[in-house]
Parts: sequence; structure tokens; C-alpha cells
Amino acid sequence: MPACILEPSLVIQKVNFAFCRTLGYSKTELERIQNWNQICQFKDTTFHFSDPSLWPCTNLSNENPSYSVLFLTKDGVQKEYSVSFAFDREELRIFAYLEAPQTQIFDRAVVKFDSQRTSVADWEKPSASWVQKEKLDAIGTLSAGVAHEINNPLMGVINYAEIMFNGIENGNPLRKYAGIILREGNRISEIVKDMLTFTRIEKEEIKIQNIKSVFDSAFGVIKACIDKSKIETVVPDLETPIFAACSAGKLRKVYFNLLTNAKDAIESNSDPSQKRVITVRWEKLKKGDLNFVRTIIEDTGIGIPEENKHKLFDPFYTTKDIGKGTGLGLTVSYNLVREMKGDISFESGNGVTRFYLDLPESL
Repeated sequence: MPACILEPSLVIQKVNFAFCRTLGYSKTELERIQNWNQICQFKDTTFHFSDPSLWPCTNLSNENPSYSVLFLTKDGVQKEYSVSFAFDREELRIFAYLEAPQTQIFDRAVVKFDSQRTSVADWEKPSASWVQKEKLDAIGTLSAGVAHEINNPLMGVINYAEIMFNGIENGNPLRKYAGIILREGNRISEIVKDMLTFTRIEKEEIKIQNIKSVFDSAFGVIKACIDKSKIETVVPDLETPIFAACSAGKLRKVYFNLLTNAKDAIESNSDPSQKRVITVRWEKLKKGDLNFVRTIIEDTGIGIPEENKHKLFDPFYTTKDIGKGTGLGLTVSYNLVREMKGDISFESGNGVTRFYLDLPESL
């Protein structure tokens, strides 16, 4: 499927949702842009799209050459992609296909492309995070369909299992089996909910939130489980509230997932000499001209092996025993944080793992 379809005048006719997420625009916003050149420029090549007689001899079935194109996201970040084009001479349409992302250009001050700039390479850095994002987008599209297909028949299984369970007298072994079906059906239902959270693209309203209050509401839910595992928690009181622009519901889920992972990591550490502590703290930092609030969640668990670090945000990746985790917690968290215009990262070594959650500060 093409990322977008253009007229010879470079008016954008149609775009797909993956392309919208990549650039941070809504579908309506992109389709209102009058000219493709408002959001991108060729890095090394110029095409005369407006004259079909000059179009290269390619069609939808050919293997078309790729070109480096710089795209401008809604929040002012440039990203470089390989783009191939196919040309429909009969309908006078141009099909643009995005391929692997090449680089991200870290210049949030850019508001339009400057044709005089020649030092593009000075801004370039490896784009592993955008490779990750595209992978999540692709899997998300598939997961959404799978989740809905599973959910419909699953509701029938759960409902009939509940009827059977309630209709069988105590002591009958069939009641036990109905209970197992009901329990496992509900577990599948929770997995499906996580998949739908991961793939959900609609916008939840962003408001100014006291992030310590949001954290406390998530911490209150899981604190009893942490205490039961005999894990110490260090959570300071803040003399001055810290505010960030975010969704309370999304942030609460991210906090809950990170605290759950920290607890599970400590429980998996069999070293009796290792302290069992989860430490949480907040700090402010600047990224370029932007102010961020950082939440640091640190645990003394088993750590993350070097060979597994690149897989940490992959859907369904987990080191937990079967039945103890779906492998979607960090994937969901990654997606939710990106929706709030934030960043999530981690470091692990010397018996300590730290997750960093950065959100735009609101004064």
C-alpha cells in the first residue's frame, strides 16, 4: 500500500494511517496540505512531477528505484526515508512508497525546508528509534485486526463458561473445569485489551497534570504486591508539585507497567546479598529548547543482558514464565509515551536497571 497518492501538481490525494503516525499528523491534516513539497524535499535529486511526459518509465508492477527524501514532522523534526515512486500515466497519479528510515535530523527549530542548507550530514544521527517505531506501526496494524477477531468469539466462550460455572453444584468436578475455562478466558481477554491499547491511535485529550499525583494513584494499586514480596520502595515527597502536559490515564498505565516490571525483576533475582529496592525520583532537564520532566524508576533486579536490550520494546518479548506476562507491557508503554510527545529509555548494569520517562514540562 502506498504511503500517499499525489496528483501531478503534487497535491496530496490520499494518505494511509501509518504515514500519518510517522509524521505526527492526522489524516485530515495531511490531505489538506496543498503541496507535497510543504512536508518534504529530495535530498540529492529533483523530479519534474508536474509534466507526465518527463515521468520515469515505471509502473505499479515494476521494481522502482528509491530516493532519499527528507520529511518534516508536525513537531518540527526532520526524518530521512528511502522513497520509491510508481506512475500511473492513464489516471495521472503518483504513488509514493516509504521504505526503511535512514536518519533522524534533530533540529526542532526547523519550521520549513531551507534549500540553501548544504550541511545536512551535520545533523544526522543513527535512527534506531525510528526503525523501532516503524516496526511497532507495522505489527500494530496486524495486531488490531487479530485482537478484534479473537475478542468476538472469546466473549461467547466466557459468557457460556460463566453460565456453566454458576449452574453446576459445588463438588461436581465439571464446576472446576468450567472455572478453569472462565479463568483462562478472562486471561486471554486481558491480553486482547493490551493488544488493543498497543494499536489504538485515537487521541486522548492532553491536559496539565501533577505527575506525582498520577504516580501515587498507580503506585497505590501495586504497593500491596510490592510489600508482599518484601521489596523496599523509596518514593520521595515533592515540596513543589511538578506538572507535565500528558494524559493521566495513559501515564498511570505506563507507571503501573514500569513498577510491575521492576517488581518482577527483583523477584527473579536469587542473589540473597542483593538489596531488594525500587527507587523513584523526578528531575527536570532540557532537550534543545524544550523543557522536560523526567521520572526515573530504578530497581535492583536481575538486569537486562546486552543481547536482549534491542528487543526490550518488541511486542510479545518477555523473559517471564508462561502465564506471568504477555510481553506487551513495555510495547504499550512505548506507544503511550510517544502519543504524549515524550520519550522512554533505559540503562542497565552493575546490578541496577533504570527506566527514564520524559514528558514535556508544563509550567
